[in-house]
Amino acid sequence: MRYKALDISDMKITISLFFSICILNVALAQEYKIKYAKDLSAQYRFVDALPVWEELATSTLKTNSPNWELLSKTVEAAYLSENYRKASTWGYKLVSKGKTIEQDWVYFLNATQYINQSSRTAGILDSALKVFPNSEWLNLRQSSLNQMQANLGKASEYAIRMYKKGSKGEEYGAFPYKTGILFVSNEFNHSAANRNYPRTGEFYSDIAFFDSIEATKKSTVFQKPFWIDLLYKNQWRDIDRSKAHDGPISFSPDKNLVFVTTNFSEKDKTDTVKYRRLQQRVYSLINGTFTEIEFPFNSVNYSTGHASMDENGNVYFVSDRPGSMVQSINNRDTVYSADIWKTSYSGGEWSEPVNLGPSVNTIEDELFPFISNWGVLYFSSSAWGSIGGLDIFSSELDGKNPENIGVPLNSNADDFSYYVNEETGKGYFSSNREMFKDRIYAFNKPVFQSDLVVSLADCKGKSLRNQEVRITDLNNGKIFEVKTNSKGETEALELKRNHEYKVVYTGDKIMTADSTVYKAVNPISQKVNLKSFYNQYVSKLTVKDQSGIALGDVRLNIFKSNGTTSKLNTNNSGTYVWRNEGTTRVDSIVANFINYDDASILIPATVSGNCVDTVNYELRLKMKSADQFVNLDLILYNFDKYFLRPEGKLELDKLVAYMKSHPDLRVELSSHTDSRGSDKYNLKLSKNRAKSCVDYIISQGIDKKLIKAEGYGETQLVNNCSNGVYCTVEQHQANRRTELKLITPEEIELDNEQLKSN
Repeated sequence: MRYKALDISDMKITISLFFSICILNVALAQEYKIKYAKDLSAQYRFVDALPVWEELATSTLKTNSPNWELLSKTVEAAYLSENYRKASTWGYKLVSKGKTIEQDWVYFLNATQYINQSSRTAGILDSALKVFPNSEWLNLRQSSLNQMQANLGKASEYAIRMYKKGSKGEEYGAFPYKTGILFVSNEFNHSAANRNYPRTGEFYSDIAFFDSIEATKKSTVFQKPFWIDLLYKNQWRDIDRSKAHDGPISFSPDKNLVFVTTNFSEKDKTDTVKYRRLQQRVYSLINGTFTEIEFPFNSVNYSTGHASMDENGNVYFVSDRPGSMVQSINNRDTVYSADIWKTSYSGGEWSEPVNLGPSVNTIEDELFPFISNWGVLYFSSSAWGSIGGLDIFSSELDGKNPENIGVPLNSNADDFSYYVNEETGKGYFSSNREMFKDRIYAFNKPVFQSDLVVSLADCKGKSLRNQEVRITDLNNGKIFEVKTNSKGETEALELKRNHEYKVVYTGDKIMTADSTVYKAVNPISQKVNLKSFYNQYVSKLTVKDQSGIALGDVRLNIFKSNGTTSKLNTNNSGTYVWRNEGTTRVDSIVANFINYDDASILIPATVSGNCVDTVNYELRLKMKSADQFVNLDLILYNFDKYFLRPEGKLELDKLVAYMKSHPDLRVELSSHTDSRGSDKYNLKLSKNRAKSCVDYIISQGIDKKLIKAEGYGETQLVNNCSNGVYCTVEQHQANRRTELKLITPEEIELDNEQLKSN
């Protein structure tokens, strides 16, 4: 029994050992698979790595303590191998149950957009930000959420079609060349065997040529040698290709420079991932042959490529060089985004590159720049409210945010490599919207044709010829200076859609300036009219009483723009005439007149709408109330006497009060007689009467320098009652009168009569 018992014991040990060995083998197999999958991912062989990661993820989810890193690696492999449905599926399992890193949410969110589930974006962002509230990337997406919603509903007038069907590989980056296009293709395996890109498992990309004319011809047996078609099908052999990826390609406007993006031959290693960075190769057409020239901004430490040149020699290219937007900082190593930079090429020299800044670049990658012949920059980005993957945007490089081109060019997938001829509206772009395979699409967009003619005339309708008009494009600051012809019109200026233009005629010494703003919204020919008025004119002020009768000898206090003041009296017509210009421009005028309330008028600095050479102003004076009115008719004298009577003194007291309230006024008090009596006697009598009034005024506290007595006798009769003429008592009484007037200041003022003659 003991042995039997021992046998049983030995059997238990054997079984336990067997299971331990099995568990150990399983654990060893698991570790091997993890190492194998990591090695594949480290080599960018995500297509091969994905099924291994999926098996590991499925297994760990069946355990009580899942290894969430395995799911994270599965999401990464699915996303980077462009299997977005699996990336979304595994991403949901990871973020809804497990422990995540920020990048998991990035892959998951992007994957849902790729598979056209943008309706989930807001919810995913809310959940992600609860876990990573300080994530710059997630907050950037959150801030552009409203823009994304707007872009989802944005439609354009583009008509698109797949340009080239039946390709076995992927194609993108079309650029016009001769009678066809040059493009990037991985359909062929030129010049090497088994050249597969480990990330996708397909061939490396080459630059291919598609002749649209030849493609329409029926093939014949002897059209092309069989071996050429077999080994070099569609290959463009004007430049040497590299051993890695080649493309995209672009040309300078004059076709003398060609830009080709390729990989460096050197391999770099970051976080155990080996890869070749991009470099921008440039070739110059010399004696009919493309010869490579240096592009000094390449470096094995970062990628550079996707160059496009405009008509002014400016080259726009992509690089994650230092100075680009910072994506993250890991272990003190700064990770930069791929930004768009600008340099210029002139006289064989490259200028120092300049980053286009935050009006174009973001912490995400901005790629595939193309600068059109209208100076519009088109590029692709997954930022700026992208509706999924890369969207195509346009920028006028005016500091404003880029504009999403809208559907149908943009989709939930990657849309990129845009090219357009702005004159014809024809172009190409690339997209992986069909089965996530890159394909080339052609498009037509309505050509916006709008021009502007400026018509310039004076206020009377007379055309102003040979005058310069300045038109400024407010969107980009470009200035166009054009001159009017014999009809007063400029040549038609071609406009850009939705651009605002400031149209200005600056005027001259004679004519005033005029301006307007025009926005080019509709494709029409538009004429804008500018009207110019007289810049030099005469200003004329007429002072009248309430009934409209002109008042002479009204004191005018003239206040000028330089702070000085001048004083003068109106002439007999009650007017003052001057040129209101220069440093002594008149700001305002205050009028003083005995028996009238003071009145004032403001004079505008400029007068718009002045189509005459004289600008008229009118100032009406209101007569004082009876208790303040100096009634000179009550200043009476006994016959042949000059002593003041009491009622006369009451009226002079009113004058004294007025003069005290206007201490700068100088007054002449004059006395007149009728014609009865000798002329000599009447003159003496009037002088004495005037003097008696002035003496009284002075006695009431008025400075004698401010009051002047004058006797005119019978020399200034108001009627025909002169010597020897029979007149009634009333007619003679009319000539016996006392008058007041303001004395003209001593300052020398503008000669009104001379001014009128000018």
